[in-house]
Amino acid sequence: MRPRLLTLAILLAPCALASNPKAASIACHFSYTATVSPPRQVDKLDIWLPIPSDDAFQKVTNLRVESPAKYRIGQEPKFGNQMVYVRVDKPTSPVTVQVSFDVDRIKTTATKLDIRPASELVADRLVPTGEPYADIARKVLGSEKLPEERIRSLFDHVVGTMQYDYKKESPHYGDGDVAFVCDYKKGNCSDLHSYLISLARSVGIPAFIEYGFPLTGIPTPDAVPQQGKIGGYHCWAWVYDRSTREWLPVDASDGRRWLDAGKPAVEKTLVGSLVLPRSAVALSRGRDLTLSPPQHQGPLNNFIYPYAEADGAPTNSQWQLTYSLR
Repeated sequence: MRPRLLTLAILLAPCALASNPKAASIACHFSYTATVSPPRQVDKLDIWLPIPSDDAFQKVTNLRVESPAKYRIGQEPKFGNQMVYVRVDKPTSPVTVQVSFDVDRIKTTATKLDIRPASELVADRLVPTGEPYADIARKVLGSEKLPEERIRSLFDHVVGTMQYDYKKESPHYGDGDVAFVCDYKKGNCSDLHSYLISLARSVGIPAFIEYGFPLTGIPTPDAVPQQGKIGGYHCWAWVYDRSTREWLPVDASDGRRWLDAGKPAVEKTLVGSLVLPRSAVALSRGRDLTLSPPQHQGPLNNFIYPYAEADGAPTNSQWQLTYSLR
């Protein structure tokens, strides 16, 4: 079957192009591909592929979708995350869906978001609130009263007590299972930020997680490579400052990694701002997500990689993401 092709052009003001990791903006072209090899005798194969949305720090243009079947662009109800949805009837060979898009992104800093702070005090399935996390947070915060100082103290606690799991040894690597991470004291960005979010919410500080993709590792090079293949996601937290009524981006996971790389000066900047090559595109927010249309297997823990179901049962998908600077 010949693929259908849609070109969706969104006319938005461009940002300055940059390849320097210290620059204030960066412009990239991304190509994101999902390939699903269905089990035998499948009647219906459903595929959801996340795509980025415009926000205060990024503009998305020139979205193109290539699919072997009819598709639509949907939006999940909790955070408004966008996705391409494809259903293929009775597939007999691997199904590939590809999206490509341009992103103009500026450095992420404190900002006002259209998100109710009270909604981000509620526990997620793997990110609980209450004890013992409230007790840990109270001990960390002590008598501190200023909101930004409280956020900084929680950040310092996570950076100072958790290790980054470079070898992926954790049996729950990336799950964001706070009860496990609290004891294991090691994980990736999803694990460390979920722990931070539990602590914050347990003492009345709204917080949530955001997933995206980096262009480089740590330390970042003096010049970002002109093009490359992205090997995995990165994520950070947003924490609410009640004094300014702004949300602060917080990257405790990279804070730990910058310290490990011998760069403490960068670690100190990661409450209130993000390193641009490490957050080159934001793709989705939150946990326990119901897609559009709803998947059969219940809410997803996160939505950064393609998700597929064969006759309503989860099935594996392969993905590839490449970028080129514009």
